[in-house]
Amino acid sequence: MEMGCQEHEKFTVRSRFMTHTVGRVLNMLGLVSIPINTKGYETLLNLVENICGDSFDLYHWLFLYNKSVLEMVERLDLTFDALRNELFDRLHQVGSREET
Repeated sequence: MEMGCQEHEKFTVRSRFMTHTVGRVLNMLGLVSIPINTKGYETLLNLVENICGDSFDLYHWLFLYNKSVLEMVERLDLTFDALRNELFDRLHQVGSREET
């Protein structure tokens, strides 16, 4: 498939850098197989195995040499903050319902 450099960089961030980031985060969390693995959890374990088979240098190079990466890292950070806030907001809603 032919495409320009900028378009290729944007696709690479979404496919390779995002996959490597999620796989490496899950690996750092220490995910292991458990007796009640779900299919989704097995998929996560497979992702960790797949990604961590690649060198960290590949991930580092994706970070260093793709100008679109910084925007994706910022979006990831904001997204995790938003997700955490939503969870805590709902936790507070549940707590206030139990008090009434």
